Amino acid sequence: MKKLLITLGLIGCTLASALAQGTINPLNGLLTRVQICMAAGEYRNATAADGLRFAIYFGPAGGEPTTQVGGLATIGSTPGIITGWSTILALPGTEADEIVSLRIVGSSDLGIRLDTGVRQVTLAPTSGPGTIIWQTTTGTHSDRFLPLIAECPEPSTLALGALAGAFLVVRVRKSTKAN
Repeated sequence: MKKLLITLGLIGCTLASALAQGTINPLNGLLTRVQICMAAGEYRNATAADGLRFAIYFGPAGGEPTTQVGGLATIGSTPGIITGWSTILALPGTEADEIVSLRIVGSSDLGIRLDTGVRQVTLAPTSGPGTIIWQTTTGTHSDRFLPLIAECPEPSTLALGALAGAFLVVRVRKSTKAN
């Protein structure tokens, strides 16, 4: 009977380890809010009205993160805080203590673009807690992301947009006068 119990226990451990995956905690907090630049040196926390969508990509250590995981997340009811992902997010095909390349990108229909860049992150066990991936702006962890900040557009970009808008107004007026 002892041999049968030991055998069943070993089979159970083997199955559990075969299904194990490395995990991260992709959610940010109050000290790592997503921000949007309004003017040089002036920032505000992103809101749900900004329409930001975030995606997580991972890949082999030292490689390009190309595999998307976890679906899309958004800014929730608390400004600057990402919601829509689990606090223990498993990365398929990985194991605990494995190092992977990780990147988080954000975008909106309003033209806002955010990118964490690539970090080499050591994954946590399947049972959690997932590896924390965010740090404050004063943090020194090379394996964690700084808070996402949508930078201000350059003045030349704004000037070009204003010029294009003025051209369209003039063109519309000319075409209505011709009719």
